[in-house]
Amino acid sequence: MSATEGPGLRERIAPDEADAILAEAIPRYTPVTLPLAKCRGRILRGEIRADRAQPPFDRVAMDGIAFAFSAWERGLRSFAVEGAQKAGEKPRKLKSDQGCLEVMTGAVLPAGTDCIAPVEDISVADGRAELAARYGDAVPYRFVHREGVDCAAGDVLVPEGTRLEAPHLGAAASCGYAGLPVAESPSVAVVATGDELVDVGRMPLPHQIRRSNPHAIEAALRKRYIERVALLHCRDDAARLRFTLEGVLGKCQALILTGGVSMGQTDHVPAVLKDLGVRPLFHRIMQKPGKPFWFGVAAGGRPVFGLPGNPASVLVCLHRYVLPALLRAQGSPRPLHVPVVTAEAMGAPGKLTQFRPATFAWDEEGRMLAKWAKHQGSGDFTGWARAEGFVEIPAGDAAVPAGKVLRAWRW
Repeated sequence: MSATEGPGLRERIAPDEADAILAEAIPRYTPVTLPLAKCRGRILRGEIRADRAQPPFDRVAMDGIAFAFSAWERGLRSFAVEGAQKAGEKPRKLKSDQGCLEVMTGAVLPAGTDCIAPVEDISVADGRAELAARYGDAVPYRFVHREGVDCAAGDVLVPEGTRLEAPHLGAAASCGYAGLPVAESPSVAVVATGDELVDVGRMPLPHQIRRSNPHAIEAALRKRYIERVALLHCRDDAARLRFTLEGVLGKCQALILTGGVSMGQTDHVPAVLKDLGVRPLFHRIMQKPGKPFWFGVAAGGRPVFGLPGNPASVLVCLHRYVLPALLRAQGSPRPLHVPVVTAEAMGAPGKLTQFRPATFAWDEEGRMLAKWAKHQGSGDFTGWARAEGFVEIPAGDAAVPAGKVLRAWRW
């Protein structure tokens, strides 16, 4: 039996088939409750609901005075100042409809008042406040943030699956949440394979290259708030690879390998993973670059991603499949791709889905345009570094015209 054979294994599948397999195979991570200070960037695994109506009272929105509209209707333009209503104080009550109360922004609207005159439209002297001519006509509840106009008690303010940022955490604090249920951030091991790879701090010999893929993977993971990342290297030796992966598989929640997944004499990854009990689900996606991509699951549904070794394949497979799968397991429903419009034509992609590096800009109509970045193939990491992401061109025999809407992934 070959290294890629096994129950449920799919070979040479389309990208959308790979999406379906990944979505079904990887279980959601268990939520954890963290204090608000540690929730930024995490994916919410519950709902944030209002514990009371917002605002919880008629809130004054301008410094000035509060008076009764009925007094205005009777022709009063000067009012006796009865006191002041400050923010945080219990609500006061107007004693006479011929009087007023000085009010501060954020204060409760005093009982018996329904009109606000801003401080710049009044003059106060000898215990009386007089409206300036520029004030104009009184309008009840102008400059008042009415009770319950924002939301009712029990309303969902932040839905499940939201990546939490400052406004969400501010809303949570306002509603009394000291902590929130969030997705666990998985621990990820990244193993680069290859005899030709040396540490980034070494000067490589003419036949060697520095290990770059793990650093690109780590950066992409950390950008998505997956921060427990371990980087390892293993030579192209089946016994050493088995020893390394056996130790790693029991310690991480997801494993990403680069290199060793194709059909060469030193491509030991699929056979070693199978020998360690990792169930293979697919091998080879009909795409370019990244066709040799391998995927399987270890005990407990822990995903194992076997990426090809060249930099372009790593970037494509990572952003197109791995990151969306890990974010989906955390409970995020949002896709990472965006629609773009091609600014230039290109030839027919043929039998393989093509991923092409691109830069992006917006036209006067607000559309995101994709312009092809120059590169010399999947091994040209310099060309892909000049790009801002890549565009997916579905397989087909027709040329791709300028103006076509396609999907893009941005770094």
